[in-house]
Amino acid sequence: MGFFGSNKRVDHKEFKKALWKLHEHGFSHLQIEEVENIFRGDLDESGASAGLSPEELSKGIHWLKEHRENHHLSGEQIVKLEEVLGHYLL
Repeated sequence: MGFFGSNKRVDHKEFKKALWKLHEHGFSHLQIEEVENIFRGDLDESGASAGLSPEELSKGIHWLKEHRENHHLSGEQIVKLEEVLGHYLL
């Protein structure tokens, strides 16, 4: 989704809003927990690195696409996840 070059980061509050949005789009509790686990380390960084950067989002999405056997998200849900989180990086 072309987020590179942005200094914007998704903070904890925005991430929680995104998770609620995913729930509205039919993501199960298990799927939302999986999303939280994938991005938890990036969100919990401190200082200037706090939050989820465009690069970290891209890496997480790439991992999901390449390791479908390790989670319960469909291809359509991965696209929706990228769209919803990407909204907070604009």
